[in-house]
Amino acid sequence: MTVQYTNFRGDEYFLHMKKTSEGNLSYYFKKDDPNTSVDSIPEGYEIYEHPNGRVFLTKKKEQTITDQEVKIIEASIDNYSPIKDCKLDPKGDSVFVYTYENPVPFNENPLIVEALSDPKYKTYVEQLCFTIIDKETREFMVERKSYTGDKGQHWLYLEASTDLEYLTEKYMQHLGQDSYFDLDSF
Repeated sequence: MTVQYTNFRGDEYFLHMKKTSEGNLSYYFKKDDPNTSVDSIPEGYEIYEHPNGRVFLTKKKEQTITDQEVKIIEASIDNYSPIKDCKLDPKGDSVFVYTYENPVPFNENPLIVEALSDPKYKTYVEQLCFTIIDKETREFMVERKSYTGDKGQHWLYLEASTDLEYLTEKYMQHLGQDSYFDLDSF
């Protein structure tokens, strides 16, 4: 049986492989192409879905962020964020918070807004990043995405604390608000 994965948009991906010029095997997902001989995920690999739906086969990595810490961040979205359509992307030492980027104001044509709310057309943008900076004390720093146009700096440092709940409560409430752009001056 082939390795198949359906992303949040409902697109079906199938795992394929090819030999590189060095003779190694390279794995990749191809959309709507079930003609493959790959019938299992290779040892040490896992399926990764990017918040915008692209599907990859990646090497398993030890996750520094605990499941409990991810749950704290998830709960803060429910409790404090005015935007509920968020996705979390834990990667190594960081958890990125993505929000749905609505390309039209909500007071526009309701049919257009409804069509763009279909998962097939949604785009998510990273807004906050919680990174563990001390694994023993479980100290995290929080950064927000920079929109200054400077290609060298994509994130603005906001604060660090050993109290992850405090950080999430303080900063999640600014998602989607004008106050988000003033966070660097706090």
